[in-house]
Amino acid sequence: MTGSREQRIRVLHIDDEDAQLVFAKMFLEDADPGLEVVSFSDPAKLLDSLDDSVDCVVSDYIMPGMDGMELCHRVKERASVPFILYTGRGSEVVAEAAFKRGVDDYVRKESDPSHYQLLAKRIRSQAATYRRLGEQYRYQERLEQLRGNLGLLSEARSLSELAETTSLIIERVFGCSHSCFMVIRDGKTVPVFTNGHVELSELDIGGVDSIQQVIDEDGERVVVPLTLGDVHGAVVIVSPDGYGDQDESLLGTLGTFVSQSLHRVVQTEQIRASEEQFRSIVENVQDVIVLTRPEGSITYISPSCRGVFGSPPGELRHRMWGDLVHDEDMDKLETFYAKSLRGEGGVIPEYRVRRGGEERWVSHTWSPIMKDGEVWQVVSAVNDITWRKNAETALQRSLGELEQTNKELNDFTHIVSHDLKAPLMTIESFSSFLLEDYGDRLDGAGQDYLTRVLTASQRMMGLIDGLLTLSRVGRKHTGYAEVDVGGMMREVLEDLGGQVDASSAVVTVGEMPVVVAQEIWVKQLLGNLVGNAIKFNESKPPRVEVGYRDTGDHHYFTVTDNGRGIPESQRHLLFRVFSRVPTEKHYPGTGAGLSICRKIVESMGGEIGVESKKGFGSTFWFTLPKGRAPESIAGVSAEEAEAKAIRFQ
Repeated sequence: MTGSREQRIRVLHIDDEDAQLVFAKMFLEDADPGLEVVSFSDPAKLLDSLDDSVDCVVSDYIMPGMDGMELCHRVKERASVPFILYTGRGSEVVAEAAFKRGVDDYVRKESDPSHYQLLAKRIRSQAATYRRLGEQYRYQERLEQLRGNLGLLSEARSLSELAETTSLIIERVFGCSHSCFMVIRDGKTVPVFTNGHVELSELDIGGVDSIQQVIDEDGERVVVPLTLGDVHGAVVIVSPDGYGDQDESLLGTLGTFVSQSLHRVVQTEQIRASEEQFRSIVENVQDVIVLTRPEGSITYISPSCRGVFGSPPGELRHRMWGDLVHDEDMDKLETFYAKSLRGEGGVIPEYRVRRGGEERWVSHTWSPIMKDGEVWQVVSAVNDITWRKNAETALQRSLGELEQTNKELNDFTHIVSHDLKAPLMTIESFSSFLLEDYGDRLDGAGQDYLTRVLTASQRMMGLIDGLLTLSRVGRKHTGYAEVDVGGMMREVLEDLGGQVDASSAVVTVGEMPVVVAQEIWVKQLLGNLVGNAIKFNESKPPRVEVGYRDTGDHHYFTVTDNGRGIPESQRHLLFRVFSRVPTEKHYPGTGAGLSICRKIVESMGGEIGVESKKGFGSTFWFTLPKGRAPESIAGVSAEEAEAKAIRFQ
């Protein structure tokens, strides 16, 4: 179900020349009718118009007041949207600087109008990439949230509780605060619970048997049918934010769970409403109603037992209840027997029963019937929850598929990056040979071009090393062992000796613990954090303090510097791969260091973050959990040994 929002791409275009604005809008919309170009000459007005409906920003480079790179920085602070620098005055230097500042693509203006076709393709490609990544992230997040909230439905004991709980789950998972829960009674649609403002004029839910998206004069709505047996209803969600095709499966799963709960709640309310009609109701409920003697002998079982046990009531009557339970779950039935004999009711959330050669999952609720102070019979409601177990398995499979996708992506990154190193090393080596052996035969321009090739290959080698390090953290876990962090810090400072001496840095290390962790990655982590604290520090001299405290369940480490600090608006860039906080001074490196730190910490079950104030330095902190036993390993693999030699990013 794709709405009109996904059929068009909204582009904000800014240029200080009115003619360029007119030509760009005309030729771009002609080249791709799916583009909607909105023109601006004032950066402030463009920023004010930046909202969730924008798919791409195209900007000139040189403009009065604010150039394209600064505008890119402002845009990225406010929204996750692709930014294309579009200029006729660019150069390789400008392009390189633009990509460092966060520009996603770079297109030169040409005199031939046909180049707008290229620009249109770049816009659509960038917009599609951002949209796809956003949808994948949103789907995974909603899947996790849905899985964590489905259990709330089983706690609902009335129709109103179920309706309110369903609306709460919709708001938590899909961010929709306007919804209505309805049921059909006596042929009429009856709202049970409404959250927010919902218009339901002329909405017939009786004929809805699948999820439908409705767009009419009342706005945009998604109708999720609730149907099970004789119970019918629907949940109507108004103007769902960011609703996409992947959400249909999530809403379908939610609809299945709610339908089952609705069926259970309605049946329970009917039983409570009229004990005089107990038998007639029991004969028709989907749950299996069972009467047993205190010792477990079945005296009555409802006809719905066929669906669970595959046998009619006559074949099951007078048998022991334990004869129907799976051998491996008999221990759970002991609770039923023990409490029943004491005259106590109870619930067993789940266990397995036999149905011929297969098994079914049930939940079991019982209450004793007392006579003359003694247990006369026990009435039980056995609910077939095989559907729920299957749904949980499907959800787990979806999570497993997502994890497998992430693993395959890491494997792909590792393989591609590793294979790229060989040709790059060749380019770097032969470029160096040319400069050393034939540099005096080249003019200034030739030497400059060759130097650029060498510099670019070295920079690309650094990027590949960063990617390889990131992929190794996810692909290869070293054994856990006791690590003396104090001794390791001495090794780290020896490795950073040249950097410390060159900057006259003062590094102090407090009392450090012995932790159980992955030694190779802890050294990499500390080296990156301390190295960054020195490298990005213009104070004279740079001062770095490594601290520790015990928080009970975790080890808490800090690396504090006296540098310039990091503005709050830029901190979101710190832990992104190859993303760096904008600075006036150029620093060596690729920007992968903190991304590697985050992956190392998270792979060991910890957390990492930063506390900083502009002008007052920064404190990077990370935690490592306690309680893991060291693993005895015979040796270190070749890949682990190679990881030890990885230079700090």
